[in-house]
Amino acid sequence: MSHSHCCNHGSSGGVDPNEIGINYSLYTKIDLDNVECLNESVENSGKLIFRSYEERFDTEKIVESDADPELLFNIPFTGNVKLKGIIVMGADDETHPNKLRLFKNRPKMTFDQTSVKQIKNFS
Repeated sequence: MSHSHCCNHGSSGGVDPNEIGINYSLYTKIDLDNVECLNESVENSGKLIFRSYEERFDTEKIVESDADPELLFNIPFTGNVKLKGIIVMGADDETHPNKLRLFKNRPKMTFDQTSVKQIKNFS
């Protein structure tokens, strides 16, 4: 997964911008028992990369693709959520993702269905 950094461009009202994410964390809203990761090399390792905001710097739990460089996560939530941001972290090498696509309301999605329009594409 790619490394990330935070820049502060403006007033934060006295709040550390690096810590504001804890107030909006979706971690408790993820249905971890039903998270699926397609193409993972170790079964159920995809579930391990979702962690609380306080544990975001833990680099012990990773997921790797088995055959090709693509992974597909099906992430169900326990209720309606509004995604305001996403943190993707990893080593500063060639093993981190270079592309992230988000799809909405596609339960049990497969690679055959990835040609549909995504709601957001990050490169």
